[in-house]
Amino acid sequence: MESVKTTVLGKPVFLLTGARSRKTTLKGKHSHTLVVEAPEKLIETARRNPDAVAFGFVAGSWVAAA
Repeated sequence: MESVKTTVLGKPVFLLTGARSRKTTLKGKHSHTLVVEAPEKLIETARRNPDAVAFGFVAGSWVAAA
């Protein structure tokens, strides 16, 4: 299992599940795209848990994991 580190509400956090990094190559240039399940729910959960440093996507909802 691979976790993804990103910034939510100006704070670095780990997304343990519910997100994946996609690598693409276009005309010789590499880029990374982050695909997040239900990003609006993630922001809402991050606001309710401002001290959390990790989140997971479980049964259609984001939960603070650490």
